[in-house]
Amino acid sequence: MIAVWMLYCVGIGLAFVIVGHALERGLHLAGRATRWAWVIAIVGSYLVPVAAWLRPEAFATFAAPIPVVFESGPSLGTSTTSTNLDQPPPSDLSLADLDSPLRWGWGLASVTMLFVLAVAVARLLSQRRHWRQAVVDGRLVLVSRNIGPAVVGVWGPRVVLPEWALQLPEWERELMLAHEEQHVRAADPALIAMGLALVLLAPWNVALWWQWRRLRLAVEMDCDARVLGQGRPAAAYGELLLSVGRRRSAQMLGMAAFGEPASFLESRIRRMLAGLPRWRWVGAGAAALVALAAIIVACETPRPIGPTAYTAEPARAAPADIELRQVLTESVVDERPDFLSGPQLVYPELLRRAGVEGRVLLQAIIDTMGRAEPASVKVISSPNPGFDESAKQWILRTLFRPGRVHGRAVRVLINLPCDFKIHGGPSDTERLRSWVESNARRMMPAILEPSGPPMDAFLVHDSRLKVYQGSLTTLDYLGPGGSRPRKQIDVAEVQRALPSFNPGHDGWAVIDPRGLRGLVRDNVRVIRINHNPQPHDTVPGTPGALDSAEVIRRAEQVRRLARQYHPEVFGRGTAPTAVALVMDARGSVLGHAARTRYARGADVRTVDGVVEDYLEVLTRLVPRFKDAQWLQSGYTNDSQPNVVIYWGIVLHP
Repeated sequence: MIAVWMLYCVGIGLAFVIVGHALERGLHLAGRATRWAWVIAIVGSYLVPVAAWLRPEAFATFAAPIPVVFESGPSLGTSTTSTNLDQPPPSDLSLADLDSPLRWGWGLASVTMLFVLAVAVARLLSQRRHWRQAVVDGRLVLVSRNIGPAVVGVWGPRVVLPEWALQLPEWERELMLAHEEQHVRAADPALIAMGLALVLLAPWNVALWWQWRRLRLAVEMDCDARVLGQGRPAAAYGELLLSVGRRRSAQMLGMAAFGEPASFLESRIRRMLAGLPRWRWVGAGAAALVALAAIIVACETPRPIGPTAYTAEPARAAPADIELRQVLTESVVDERPDFLSGPQLVYPELLRRAGVEGRVLLQAIIDTMGRAEPASVKVISSPNPGFDESAKQWILRTLFRPGRVHGRAVRVLINLPCDFKIHGGPSDTERLRSWVESNARRMMPAILEPSGPPMDAFLVHDSRLKVYQGSLTTLDYLGPGGSRPRKQIDVAEVQRALPSFNPGHDGWAVIDPRGLRGLVRDNVRVIRINHNPQPHDTVPGTPGALDSAEVIRRAEQVRRLARQYHPEVFGRGTAPTAVALVMDARGSVLGHAARTRYARGADVRTVDGVVEDYLEVLTRLVPRFKDAQWLQSGYTNDSQPNVVIYWGIVLHP
C-alpha cells in the first residue's frame, strides 16, 4: 500500500504543479507577488493526501491491485465459499511486498537529506566565524572572502557581501544591497526554509522538489519586481545580475542570494524586460480557471484503499478467518444481512420532473459492523445514470444487521434493489401501510382516531416484522400549523420507549407520513424499532420477568458497578468493549472482567425470534462461573455507546 500511496501523492503533487504554474501566471498578470502560487502548491500537495487519509468518506476510492493470499483454516462443518471482486490472480510478487523496502528507503532518504542540510549549516557557521562586520554605504553588513551577495540566517537574517563587491561602483553596490534588503524585509529565507522542510518530509516526491525550485525562482522574481518598482533602471539591474552570475562562488545551501542559481538568470531577466499585455486581466482570469480546474481534479482523484482479500481457492475456513478476511455470498451464510435503518432516498429533481422511474440494482459488501464498504459499492443495472449517485449515497448511509456464520459476524456480498417511484410515495411505506394499520388496530387504536393529541407511536418488531410491543408518547408540542411534529427523533427518545434498545445492534426509522395519510391523523408520528427480543426485556406475564421500574433500577445498578470495577474502559477509545458482572441476589459482585474488541455472543432462536446468548459472553469473560446456575441474566447499554455491560445473578453462589 505504501507504493500506491506514494504514486497517489506524486499524482496529487503533479496536479498542484499545474496549479502553481497557472496561479503564478495569473498573479504576475495581476501585478501581485507570485511566490504565494507555489506556497499554495506545496501546501495543497500535502493537504489533499492528508484529507484523503483522515476523511476517507469524502473521497472516491480505487482498490489497490494487490492480491492477498492466505491459507484456508479448518472446516466449519458446512461448506462456505469466498467471493473476490475484480482481483487479479495471485502472484509471487505484488506491490505489498515493496512496503518494507520503501519504508526503510523513505526514512533513509529523509535522514540523508537532513544530514546533508546539517553539514551545510555547520559549514556555513564555520565560515561565518571568519567574516567581519562592516558599514557599507551606511548599511551594517557581513563581509566574506568570496561568498555572496546573499542573505544568511532564518530567524535573524543578515546581508553578506564578498570582498570584490566593495570594489564595485557605488550605484552597483546600491542595487545589490537593495535586492538583499528586500529579501530580509519579505522574510524570504524563512519561506525557503519552510518549503525545504516540507520537501524533506517526502524526499521521494519529485513534484515537491519542482515546486520548491519554482518557489525559489518566484522569490527572486518578486524581489526583482520590488527593487525595480522603486524606480531603478531595469537594464542596469540586468547587467549587474549577469556580472554577479559570472563571479559567484559555489552556492551555500539555504541562502537567498542575488545571483542564485545561475539557471534562473534568463527567466529573471526576461520577466524584468517583458511588459504586461493589454489583455492581462483576461489572461489572469483564464489562469485562475485553470488553477481551479486542477484543484478540482486533485480533490476528485480517487484515493487508494487496501485490497479485498483473495483466497487461493473456495475453501472452508475457521470462523476467525471468515470474520476478518473473507467475503461470502448470501447463499452460504447462516443469516443474511438485514436492513435496520437508513435515510430517505433522495429522488433526483430533474428525473422527477421528467417523470423517469425505475429500479437501480446495487452490489456492495456489508462489513461486520453492518455498513457498506465504500469501495465495494457498484451499480449493476440502472434505468438512468442520474439515479446512480443517489442510490450509492443511500446504501452508504444505511445500517444493516451483519450477516453471520456460526454466530460470528462476516463480510457478505449482497445485491440490493433501490426503487425510484414518483407516485404513491416510497415503496417501503407502501408495503408498511397495511402492516401499520393491522398492528395499530391491535395495540394502539388511539392513533387511528380522527382527532386527539399529538403522539409518537413506537412499534417494536423482530427481524420478521412481528410486532411484540408498542408504546405511545403524548407530546406537548405541535409542528407549524398544529400538524405533525417536526422535531427529529433521536436515540434517547427511542431508548425511553424501549430501554433495552441498543444502537449498535438495533435500528429504527420514522415511517414516511405521506404513505399513512388517511390512516393516522396528521399530528401522529409512527416509529418502527427493529429489536429482537432479549432475555432481559420486559415481557408481561412471563415468570421471572422484571417490570419497567425494576429494569431501570437494575440498569442503573450495573452501570454504576461497571464504572466502579472497570473505570479504565470509560471515557477513552471507541472500540467495542464488553464488561461482565456476576452478582448474587443481594447485588454483591462475585466476579467481573472487561475486554476490548469482544466478539458478540452466538445467536439463539426462541419462539419470539433470535436473541444473543448473553450467558455465553458472560461465562467466556468470567470462566469460573461456566457451570453456575443462573437466576437472571441480561445486558444493558452505557451512555458511552461502545460499552455493553453483561450481567448475571447466580442462583447458588
